[in-house]
Amino acid sequence: MSKSLPIAFLAATLTLACCNRDAVFDSYVAIPRETWSADSLASFNIAIPDTSQSYDIIINLRNSTDYPFQNLFLFISIYSPNGGFVRDTFECFLADDNGRWTGRGSGRIHDNRFIYREGVKFYQPGSYRFDLQQAMRVEDLRGVVDVGIRIEQSQQNFK
Repeated sequence: MSKSLPIAFLAATLTLACCNRDAVFDSYVAIPRETWSADSLASFNIAIPDTSQSYDIIINLRNSTDYPFQNLFLFISIYSPNGGFVRDTFECFLADDNGRWTGRGSGRIHDNRFIYREGVKFYQPGSYRFDLQQAMRVEDLRGVVDVGIRIEQSQQNFK
């Protein structure tokens, strides 16, 4: 057995452990025909059981090379268990200034991960609804394959 095999295994294990924090929620919604209509919502119901923990909220986006813009604006609406509501606008950069796609992928599909908020405290346990809506100036936005949300336990545990 090669001496480098255990070292390679250990390195791979540490890499996975460091990069894959505990996900409380991780889900995608497929966009029909890869065309996101302006009036279509991607909705996620997320159970938050532990209000003592801080969380990071990540927007996941898969786009194809048919996407016609460098960026994507989203409306993000969050509904809390007690009926509270907040709405925000968030910009995601899908290509750099030279037109090269960001994210992972070398073919037609590119997988992007955008940190929306870090160290968020949810002050009520229960189900929160997150609605994502494209906020571009076109009715039907081509080239969006999937949109998702990931919520992880944060390394920043604010009190």
